Amino acid sequence: MNKEKLIADMKQIVADADALLQATADQTSEKIAGLRTRLQDNLKTARSRLAEAETTLVDKTAQATRDALQKISDAADQAADAASDAAQKAEESVKNAAESGKEAAQRAAEVARDAANKALDAITEMARKAKDAISKSF
Repeated sequence: MNKEKLIADMKQIVADADALLQATADQTSEKIAGLRTRLQDNLKTARSRLAEAETTLVDKTAQATRDALQKISDAADQAADAASDAAQKAEESVKNAAESGKEAAQRAAEVARDAANKALDAITEMARKAKDAISKSF
């Protein structure tokens, strides 16, 4: 935010200098004419540099946001994969226990699978909300 404040301050300085140039337009002394010429040149340079700085700031902010979004997406994918693996292992355990005639183990495995699926849903929803929030900031 400090860079944005600096850009806003610089825009105000440029506007004030431009107003000063307009206010002294009817002054004809040699000193004032030379000062006006230098000030006009400096204002032109300042406007150009200010535009470059603003573009750079926007580009860097956008890239940082894209990087953060990618990291969130990658983490959500890894968590989803881990949850899916856990659910699959729980289901395999249930099948093995069910084959042994243990209904309680089957129920426990179903509960574990349901919990893993709920975790997967929560992670997916979190990633979607993060993506939406970042997308809305642009």
